Amino acid sequence: MNTRQIFAALANSDTRDLYARVILGQVPESPTSKQSRALLNLHRAGLIDTPDGTWSPTAVFRELLAEGARHTPKGYERFLENGRVTRWPSKAADKDGLIRWIMDQCLATDERVEERELNNRIEKFSDDPALIRRHCVDTGYISRAQDGSEYRR
Repeated sequence: MNTRQIFAALANSDTRDLYARVILGQVPESPTSKQSRALLNLHRAGLIDTPDGTWSPTAVFRELLAEGARHTPKGYERFLENGRVTRWPSKAADKDGLIRWIMDQCLATDERVEERELNNRIEKFSDDPALIRRHCVDTGYISRAQDGSEYRR
């Protein structure tokens, strides 16, 4: 499957129009040379079964749908884009999982850091480091020194 061919074929308005006609069963009996080229492009892209305009849902659709399913993020990854939080989960368990993942990236188990350093690390993942830091302290995932000078796991 060549997704580039599929997009190229569907990007052309004449080819896209003819494709719609194929799907609706309205293929011209005597296609023009331009329509014949469009049918050939649709066939090469795997969007129709034969260059004469026979159509049924081809394997290309199954492959594209399967490819999309393979790349569907799960768990905390649903809330990340390029490693940064794009939206916050509404469910507590999802929020906890996302925040724990961020802290796993920011603070080693035996490490102690000052608040400013921890905030700088968290900012690589979120625009609200205080929210994440407070949540982790409140849930006991990290602890804060009495004077607030350092944090550790």
